[in-house]
Amino acid sequence: MILLPRQHVDPIGGDPLRPETLPPICSALSCSASRPAWLPRPRQPAMPSLIEQLPTELQRLVLSNLDYQSLIFLSTLNRHFHRLVDPQRMADPADKFQFVMRAAKDFAKHRPSEKGQDHQPGNFECYVCFRVRAPEHFDVLQAPAAYFDPQGRVVSDREPGPGDRVMALRRFCVECGVKYGLHAPFDCLTTKTGQDLWVCQCRQVWQKPDCLRCPDCGSSCPLRPKRKW
Repeated sequence: MILLPRQHVDPIGGDPLRPETLPPICSALSCSASRPAWLPRPRQPAMPSLIEQLPTELQRLVLSNLDYQSLIFLSTLNRHFHRLVDPQRMADPADKFQFVMRAAKDFAKHRPSEKGQDHQPGNFECYVCFRVRAPEHFDVLQAPAAYFDPQGRVVSDREPGPGDRVMALRRFCVECGVKYGLHAPFDCLTTKTGQDLWVCQCRQVWQKPDCLRCPDCGSSCPLRPKRKW
């Protein structure tokens, strides 16, 4: 004789081994074969905003009416607008000029602060890249003027000629000065925070005395800074 184990039947008539009669956690673990129950559900993609759903031509038309400050904010909103919006290229030059001047003067985070004996200089505006930057990005002895040739290029590698004209310079950061030739190779700079810098032959900026020889072009820091103006 073969003895079979007795199965206890639910008085209501349900089968104790069927999934619908198991506790919720057991049902989830036994019936979910595609994804374990302890894993989070995949995030649903964010719905594009109304302006993102417009044709690109209409988006650019809307952007053309925004000021510099609004374009900066919009470019940081999401990836779509970060790719689409270029505040430097799209904003009006006069609007950029007015905004950085107002930001450096009126925005509290850019003002100097004095707490006891700790003095923190404020930030400064650059009128080339139209950004407000920390004081270590600016030369304390910036040239007040420069010569430009008829094509608008800075005259730095030769003596000024009859066709060149001198122009007054507004404040610019070290990065823009090197990029546009306002700081020439072998110039020595001192930032508004007291850092000593020098420009190598390949137009990289190095800090003294940490680096006195450029590892790329091999040029060395000048022993005596040349006169810039």
